[in-house]
Amino acid sequence: MVKKPKILIVDDEKLNRGFLKNYLSTLGYTPLEAENGKKGLDIIMKEHPDVIILDLNMPEMDGFELLKIIKINPETRMIPVIVITALGDENNHLKALELGADDFLTKPFNIHFLKARLRSLVTIKMLYDINVEYQNKLKESNIELMHELIKTQEVTIIALAKLAEFRDPETGEHLERIREYVRILAEELKKHKKYEKYIDNRYLENIYKSSLLHDIGKVGIPDYILFKPAKLTEDEFNIMKKHTIIGGNAIESAIQHVQLEKSFLDMAKNVAYSHHERWDGNGYPYGLKEEDIPLSARITAVADVYDALTTRRVYKPPFPHEKAKNIILSEMGGHFDPEIVDAFIKREDEFLEFKEKLRDNDEPLS
Repeated sequence: MVKKPKILIVDDEKLNRGFLKNYLSTLGYTPLEAENGKKGLDIIMKEHPDVIILDLNMPEMDGFELLKIIKINPETRMIPVIVITALGDENNHLKALELGADDFLTKPFNIHFLKARLRSLVTIKMLYDINVEYQNKLKESNIELMHELIKTQEVTIIALAKLAEFRDPETGEHLERIREYVRILAEELKKHKKYEKYIDNRYLENIYKSSLLHDIGKVGIPDYILFKPAKLTEDEFNIMKKHTIIGGNAIESAIQHVQLEKSFLDMAKNVAYSHHERWDGNGYPYGLKEEDIPLSARITAVADVYDALTTRRVYKPPFPHEKAKNIILSEMGGHFDPEIVDAFIKREDEFLEFKEKLRDNDEPLS
C-alpha cells in the first residue's frame, strides 16, 4: 500500500485547521494538526511529517521559535516548512526566511497555489529521503548505487528548480531553454585559449545542471510581488532583488549541511548569487564588476536575458530573435561580458533552433 504523505498544520485557529485538514484529505494527504508550536514539536518528533504548514502568531510557542528549532535539529531541518504570513508583512516574512522557511503563503491565499507548492515540496522531501537512504547504503556498497545516486541527484535538481518555476508560471519551458543556452555558450568559450583548460567536460556538465537553480530564490518572494501584472515600485523591486541572496544562501546552507567539499552546487551558488550582476558593475546584489563576477554567472546572464526578451511576459510581448540579438549587442561591455556576447553571436543559429524547439505553447514562431 502506498504511504500517504503527512502534512502537519500548526495553527491556533481551529477554523483554519479544519479547513486545511479537509482540503488536504481531498488531495490524498494525511493531515496532522497542532494548535501551538509546543504541540507541533511533539508531533514532528513522533510522526516525522513530510511538509509543515506553519502559522507565526500562536500562544505557548510561536511559529518563529518552532521554525528555529526545526531548522537547527539535524533530524528535522530538511522537512519543508510553508509559513503563513499576512499581506504586506515583510518584516515577519524576512525573519522567517532567515530562520530557514522554505516557502510562503500570504493570507488570504489561493488553494491552487497551496496545491502546487505542496506537490513540489512533497516531491523534494521524498527525493531527499531517497538520497539519504542511498548515501547510507553507499557506505556498504559503491559503483551500482553511485549511478543510481547520480540519477536521483539530477531529479532532485529538476524538482528544486521546478519549485521556483511553480511560483512563476509564465516561465513555461524557461528552465529547459536556459540550460541549453548556457551549454552552447560554454562550449564556444572553451575554444578560447583563455578558457581551454578552465572549461572542461566536468565544467560543462556542472553549468548545465546548476543553471536550472539560478532563480530558486524566487520561492522566498511574496506572491503580491511575484505575480504583480504591473511595474514594481522601488520598494517592491528591492524585495524582488533579494531572490539572488535567498537562492545563494539556500544553496550555501545545503552545501554546509551535507558537508560537500566540491560539487556542482558550488557553481549553482555562484550562479544564484550573481546572475544579475553586470559587467560594468551596476548590477546586484553586490555590484561586482568584470571578471570578479564568476564566469558561470556571466554566461547565465546572457542566456537568461535572451530568454526573457524572446518570450512573453505580463509586461511585454515576445521579441523576435533579431531584436533580442541587437539588444544584447548594445549591452556588450555594459551588462554583458564582451567575450560571451561574441560567443552568442557565433552560435546564434543554435540559440534560435532551441528557442523554436522548446517554444512555449502560446509563443508565435519567429
